[in-house]
Amino acid sequence: MVSSVQSNNIGSGNNKHSKTMRLDILPGIGSSPFAVRTRGEASDLDAQPRLGSEFFRQLFLNAYDATLITDMQGEVVKGNLRAHEFLVGEGESLLGVNIVQIISGADDSLIAKLTSLLATERFARINAWCQRSDQSYFPSEIAVHRLRDGAAQYLCFFVRDITWRKETEERLQTVDTAVRTARAGILVSSLKGQVIYANQAMSGLCGRDAGTPLKGAHLENLIADAGVAQQLLETVRDGKAWHGEVQLSRPDGTKVVTECDAVGNVDTEGELAGVVLSFVDMTDRQRAEQAERDIERNRVMMESIGGVCHHLGQPATVLLNSIEMMMRLREADAQDREELLKMSLSAAESLSSTLRELNDLRCYRTEPYLSGDDPDYSRIVAL
Repeated sequence: MVSSVQSNNIGSGNNKHSKTMRLDILPGIGSSPFAVRTRGEASDLDAQPRLGSEFFRQLFLNAYDATLITDMQGEVVKGNLRAHEFLVGEGESLLGVNIVQIISGADDSLIAKLTSLLATERFARINAWCQRSDQSYFPSEIAVHRLRDGAAQYLCFFVRDITWRKETEERLQTVDTAVRTARAGILVSSLKGQVIYANQAMSGLCGRDAGTPLKGAHLENLIADAGVAQQLLETVRDGKAWHGEVQLSRPDGTKVVTECDAVGNVDTEGELAGVVLSFVDMTDRQRAEQAERDIERNRVMMESIGGVCHHLGQPATVLLNSIEMMMRLREADAQDREELLKMSLSAAESLSSTLRELNDLRCYRTEPYLSGDDPDYSRIVAL
């Protein structure tokens, strides 16, 4: 079954390259193998009819890979259409160009090495960068074969532009390095919750060492609450992302609180194939938040104590001073004693009123202890 059709531009640079239509065909699982015969019955290598020279010429000219035929010194004697598209501009010829000029970094020793290797092997393979006539480069994979035409011998170079594959491999390498070295725990599982991949940080969060990989484990065995694991998987299977707080269980019985994000993992056909989860350890954050709460609690307590001392201290001072002065009065100072008693009564009533207000206080609000707008002034509870 043909699953997709894509049009790709083969090659790069200033040359005008042909377009290639790519058909992606899914394999037929369970289909019967094609019937074959043994070499003794009939062989496609020597079957009739004999193929004429024009057939092979067309085959050579229109081969998918850029094909160069050189003499045993590496000088090009023939190139197909693809080779001209890859390597030279319109109106330019490859005849007389040496292969060491095309393969960047090569020298005359390359031909000697190939000649020696192909004396016993059918093919030699080269991974190199090729240079075009316009001084641009492209990564290539080159297969080399030794041809014989009677007494004459030639080298045949099949050059394939692997720019797209090289870029893909480099991107995959970058992503792999980023995932492996990430501080967040990253885990990939199947849609049923079986772990397919876990990076080093994830193993650390789960309390596993390098000798105890997570691959093959189930999310329900890693997440303390099995219900959370099932809810996470169901959400992703429904095509949605999941976010929440998750406790991970460790082999020693301890638990670590993490913040988890889970999204669907799709294959090249865009079909949901699994789950990608990332876990961030919240231990340090929780400690910082608890420290902030403790600091705030201490600040509120100090302001409360200061406020109580302020509101009760003033009338208490008046009451104490009045009692002390009354003890020093003589019997004849009745008028002064009466004034002091009134002051004491007023101070006692103020103490009682303040205590009632503090007892009824439900909303914590502060005000500067001294007048002014300076923020450095101490603050006390406002009644």
